[in-house]
Amino acid sequence: MDTIDFASPEFLADPYPTYARLRRLGSLVRMMPRVWLVSRYRAADAILRDSRFGRDFSAGAKLRYGPAIMEEPAFRMVSRFLLLMNPPEHTRLRVLLSKAFGVKQAADLRRLVAGEADRLLDRLVDQSPADLVSAFNYPLPIAVICALLNLGLEDQSSFQRETQALVKVLEINPLTSGEIADANTAAQVFSEYFRDLLKERRQRPGSDLVSLLLQAEEGDDRLTEDEIIANITLLFLAGHETTANMIGNSLLTLFRHPEERARLCAETSLMPAAVNECLRYESSVHIAARGALEDVVVDSVTVQRGDVLYINLGSANRDPDPFQEPDRFLIARPDTTPKHLAFGGGMHYCLGARLARIELEMALAGLFRRLPKLRLENPERLRWKPTLTIRGLESLPAAW
Repeated sequence: MDTIDFASPEFLADPYPTYARLRRLGSLVRMMPRVWLVSRYRAADAILRDSRFGRDFSAGAKLRYGPAIMEEPAFRMVSRFLLLMNPPEHTRLRVLLSKAFGVKQAADLRRLVAGEADRLLDRLVDQSPADLVSAFNYPLPIAVICALLNLGLEDQSSFQRETQALVKVLEINPLTSGEIADANTAAQVFSEYFRDLLKERRQRPGSDLVSLLLQAEEGDDRLTEDEIIANITLLFLAGHETTANMIGNSLLTLFRHPEERARLCAETSLMPAAVNECLRYESSVHIAARGALEDVVVDSVTVQRGDVLYINLGSANRDPDPFQEPDRFLIARPDTTPKHLAFGGGMHYCLGARLARIELEMALAGLFRRLPKLRLENPERLRWKPTLTIRGLESLPAAW
């Protein structure tokens, strides 16, 4: 494969022409020895659902950094995340986490998210102009997670900073020594904070998610303290970093397609379909990693046991096979359209997908209802974060 600069400003501004080029090269493209990039939808979907491919975070990390990398606290913590585990550990953890995570009904979640959105918009309505990334997109999912865990809102700014440092561990592009140090600090902050929180909730349990995780059991099995700490941390990474970026990506997409935005504002019943199309068109998660657990042939390419595959979800969601006119944004795509891969697939399908959809629907509905004159400032000058795994805007200046 010819060298592609995945960190260039041109790529970050619009990666989709590069993705199209990669799809033309084949379902699997070799990035380096034993490392593949998967960019076509059907291959990506099949691999996500195939039990012969699992999560091997440590293998991918060692290929990029060397064996000693797994001694770093941030990498050790991330390796305990549910989404990076294989059966039987994954099966056990997902059953226990699902017991706690599934308690809240959709109607309860909608009320919670709508209330948090209105609280933020009450403050925001008289603050034009503002950067929506810092004033709304991040505060909303952080507030929701804090409410679900019954945490004080005074901790939100720290959680946002530490989350952005730790989430970089999941990037394909290697981190600098300074970024690794920042990620280690973040892992330590989360570990100490949540360890103290678990002590408190054992003494005074409630109906919050932390208390439910402490109580979750399957037969004689319970979650260990380290498992709870790692996966509460995961909730912050997956639960607000990805959602915050998705809110920004969706807003930008809708403003770049004014006719579709006008239709949505006129037909609010289209909101679920619009969110679905936003997730397909400009997802906040572009890369999912898998490891081959045995030798497998994928579209005539032999992948050997231990090989690492980076599945390009952003590319798969723009593949003309099977999506008709994939580069068109259409909020009412036919129901026959295949499911997008924004939340992954198979056994690792996102546990928080329901909450993420609700947050996106409530965020967009609240913004368009409360700020009817909302407009983006200099949208042609927006800068994207210099990351490949997570796609999102550094800022989103707006006025109303």
